[in-house]
Amino acid sequence: MVHIDNKDFEIMIAQNKLQILKICRFYSYGDMEAANDLFQDIVLNLWESYPRYVKRPNCKQSTWLYRVALNTALMQKRKNSRLSFEALHKENIQSEQYNDDNEIIRRLYELIDQLNEGDKTLIYLFLDEKSHQDIADIMGISVSNVGTRIQRIKLKLKQLNIKSEI
Repeated sequence: MVHIDNKDFEIMIAQNKLQILKICRFYSYGDMEAANDLFQDIVLNLWESYPRYVKRPNCKQSTWLYRVALNTALMQKRKNSRLSFEALHKENIQSEQYNDDNEIIRRLYELIDQLNEGDKTLIYLFLDEKSHQDIADIMGISVSNVGTRIQRIKLKLKQLNIKSEI
């Protein structure tokens, strides 16, 4: 059995807290209560899988962390598959206070929300400026597949935007 060093785990969480919070905000659509719940679930799942991670010295920490965090977010989303009208309404009210740049970003996330889960995850990692290699490692696909899928997703987002403007 692997000894779990609480201090190492705490340091890892502290070093990656912003990345985890970004994932939480992305998958909770700006609902801070849901984001906090998701954060707790992610940390719990990281803790539970930490012994397996420690046993695999060739596994990159960021890859493992992203994989656990994204899988947790996707599982929670499936569990709560009903995106509540209230959350959307609250987001729309808050978005009225945005400036033009924030409006563009809000619109981008509305379009991204129309994608399937795999495409959402891939584009999230791309927007988070992960390398094609890191995205491939996290998602378990080839590097060339990452590039191809990113191009297809960009095209799909453009088409969704055009359709919504008509």
